[in-house]
Amino acid sequence: MGIVQYVIDTDNPPQFTEKELAELEALKDRPIDYSDSRKMTAEEIRKGRLLAIEIRKKQKKMFSLRLRKTTIDWWKSLGDGYTGVMAHFLDEAVNHPEWVQESLKTI
Repeated sequence: MGIVQYVIDTDNPPQFTEKELAELEALKDRPIDYSDSRKMTAEEIRKGRLLAIEIRKKQKKMFSLRLRKTTIDWWKSLGDGYTGVMAHFLDEAVNHPEWVQESLKTI
């Protein structure tokens, strides 16, 4: 059996019908059958992790910007992962131009 790969457009996720949602709901308490899957070796897991890191690196780009100290302190106050939260917020702003327009009124 070959490997099947799917790429989901997160900006346009698939819409499920009521019937499909009901079918998924009925499956939620069923155990997953792994009998047709072999156990991965430690080396395969390591290679998979490295591949995942490489894929993420290709999807995200590093850049810098200048912020006031109070702004940086506020973001850092969110704790570990604050840069991920900041990135998510900026990604969401792309989908909400009204946020940007409203913010530009204060500049």
